[in-house]
Amino acid sequence: MKKTKLIVSLVILAGVAIVASQARAENYGMAGCGLGSMAFGKDNSKIQIVAATLNGTGVQTFGITTGTSNCVDDSRMASAMYIAVNQEALKTDVARGEGESLNGLSQILKCGDQAALNSALQKNFAEIFPAEGAKSEEISKNIFATIQAEPALKATCQAAL
Repeated sequence: MKKTKLIVSLVILAGVAIVASQARAENYGMAGCGLGSMAFGKDNSKIQIVAATLNGTGVQTFGITTGTSNCVDDSRMASAMYIAVNQEALKTDVARGEGESLNGLSQILKCGDQAALNSALQKNFAEIFPAEGAKSEEISKNIFATIQAEPALKATCQAAL
């Protein structure tokens, strides 16, 4: 059951991350990245309908996966979204120093040493979750600060830079 929840969370996160990265990109219009953006650029006229159609050919998925066709990887944003979606589960798992939501966070952050990440987050629980009802943006900032403060984690968590 927990694995199912984690998989569903990751799928939702991936969709949100894609939409969010498209919303703030500079190289394409409203249709998003992909073949359409390469053909029509940032022109936000009705031509974006054609651009979206071209993106729907499967090239956009390939571009997002490989980081080509104006599609960029924004791992830090994806991590922040994962933290927002899984905030309560993370709070519980960080307090315990283990759990599925921490495993997922480690994967998104591309951390080579999951045990070190779990330990550092558990050790800094009070700083990461400073008050009941803390906003996910603050929690994300605190998690990234914890990683940056630990030289071993800073070296191993590639997406937290």
